[in-house]
Amino acid sequence: MSKGTPSRGKCQKKSHIRCRRCGSISFNFNRKVCVACGFGTTKKLRSYKWMRKSGY
Repeated sequence: MSKGTPSRGKCQKKSHIRCRRCGSISFNFNRKVCVACGFGTTKKLRSYKWMRKSGY
């Protein structure tokens, strides 16, 4: 086993593709889940309070 820079050559495949629901390139096609909007796990759109500016 080698580690370091030479072993990074194995990491050339894409892990995320474009999401059907939100359009961002964050749909993991191995897990079938979008990390941006939650498509694939829930019907509701993934959103949290800390994403929004407070005071608005």
